[in-house]
Amino acid sequence: MRIAGIIAEYVPFHRGHAWHVEETRRRSGCDYVVACVDGHFTQRGEPTPFSRWQRARMALRCGVDAVFELPTLYAVRTADVFAASGVAILGGLGVDVLSFGCETEDMELVRRLTEIRQKEPESVSEAIQDSLAGGKSHARARGDAFADHLGLPREWINRPNLILGTEYLRAITDQGLPVEPLAIRRQGDYHGEQLGEFASATAIRAAFQRGETDAALACLPEAARPYGLPEVLHPMDDLLLMALRRMTMEDMAQLPDMGEGLEHRLHRLCRETPGREALLTALKCKRYTHARLSRLLTHALLGFSRETLAAHPMPRYAKLIGIRQGAEPLLKELSSRSTLPIIADPVRLKGDPVFELECRATDIWSLLHDAPELRAAGRELRERFVSV
Repeated sequence: MRIAGIIAEYVPFHRGHAWHVEETRRRSGCDYVVACVDGHFTQRGEPTPFSRWQRARMALRCGVDAVFELPTLYAVRTADVFAASGVAILGGLGVDVLSFGCETEDMELVRRLTEIRQKEPESVSEAIQDSLAGGKSHARARGDAFADHLGLPREWINRPNLILGTEYLRAITDQGLPVEPLAIRRQGDYHGEQLGEFASATAIRAAFQRGETDAALACLPEAARPYGLPEVLHPMDDLLLMALRRMTMEDMAQLPDMGEGLEHRLHRLCRETPGREALLTALKCKRYTHARLSRLLTHALLGFSRETLAAHPMPRYAKLIGIRQGAEPLLKELSSRSTLPIIADPVRLKGDPVFELECRATDIWSLLHDAPELRAAGRELRERFVSV
């Protein structure tokens, strides 16, 4: 049996995702496709309007055979940790292939870029330091230096899926996994704003927010549409500002990715700004990307500190979110291959510190709903794995 794995968000699952799954089957020759999907806060630190179970149903109806959880503790992190954690879960399950969407299918180029990121030439390091001194963000400085070293256009290297792809390859090597990486060319622009056959998740979410429900749903595969309506969330301004204003300067200094005295600005500005977006705008500077600041604020909201992250460096279990009816042989095979415990009943995870953090994150996310039935705590324990 040949099994392929995909690390994804599916916010929401759209036609580009369906095409990726189909191409993964065709090019890998796999019998089954397994997805590792994050929870209720994305890698960018934003709350998702589609629940984990809702996204699992969409994926399972559109070609994925089983969905496992990427815990929030690892999902709302920098690209290297996000990638390494997803690879640890899929590798622990015993997948044969890791398939990822990318701006190129040239695996040799992805490997070359990965090697430079792993063993940074001195000339590249010097170029990065020069760019940092000139006020560029670390991500932009590294991307420009790598592009110059490879003789490629700078805008070509600084693409999110390509960078994430190199992190997948690095994680496979670092973890010593016998997993074959497979790059599938993306359909459409990652941050494209136009609706169409391969509209981006960004464009689809924006259309929902504008009230263009029918147009947004039309961008999803037909089988996903019954589960494609977003849950209505209100901004998390009050919850976030309350959490920040209760923190001392010393607490803020312990937030992940905090540095260079940013805690002083955050401590002051969270008391002067009326909400999250205004705070992000006030904090933004060349050294800190919007995504990094957004993650930092979400860490504060969820109560994640450097100590929390250090205590749990890698996932220790694989929580099953859903399985396609008829794919039971897959679960039997994974059970025989997996070096991680496969958990289908969340009750079995009660007391596990990473699962307790997941419960906290979902309980806070629940408070962003207006519907009374969706605001109650304990949804992680009430929702069992999906079978469609």
